[in-house]
Amino acid sequence: MSIGLALHTSSGELGLSLRDKEGKIKFSSWDLGRTLGQYLQEKLALFINPLKWHDLEFIAVAIGPGSYTSARIGVVTARTLAQQLNIPLYGISTLETLAWHEAQKTHREIFLTTMKANQKQVYGSIYQVNLRDKTIVNILPNQLFDNEKWTEICDKYQSQYLENSSLIIAPDDLGNNAPDLLAIAELKWHQEVKNQHFSTWENVFPYYG
Repeated sequence: MSIGLALHTSSGELGLSLRDKEGKIKFSSWDLGRTLGQYLQEKLALFINPLKWHDLEFIAVAIGPGSYTSARIGVVTARTLAQQLNIPLYGISTLETLAWHEAQKTHREIFLTTMKANQKQVYGSIYQVNLRDKTIVNILPNQLFDNEKWTEICDKYQSQYLENSSLIIAPDDLGNNAPDLLAIAELKWHQEVKNQHFSTWENVFPYYG
């Protein structure tokens, strides 16, 4: 059983999720808005109690897309913790957590995930989730699309996969996906334990498109 911590700060909402020594999942979220940077350390310290920092075996962080400032704060915090504790850090797309969350509810396999960027563009990505094998594959990498182009891509995939696909639009309360962030990181952690090759904090950066 792994002991891991997930930080989701892609919006002004802070989401934290933790698997403890008994294997139980703990989750909390706070709508901190512009005070995220001010209260993040305090919330983290209270949240992991009664665990100690050295109990953690890995950390996961949502890298975006989302709020530029909030994503950066979360990633910098996670990088610092992972470096100091000398444990793996998994940077995971906000859109990937949405796909994993939806898969638990619908048991479909193809997920077209999107988030508004501005009036003319959206962030988009496509994932294939297989719950039986506990795998998630990024079919179309996260990128910035013009609205028309993204609509064209969605129409193509939805016509190809019909009822086996879902279109997901990112909600405002992204912190609620912290447990999904943790679940994806756990899959990566267990795979890396088998391979004895672990992800490091140096390779994790915020995603801005």
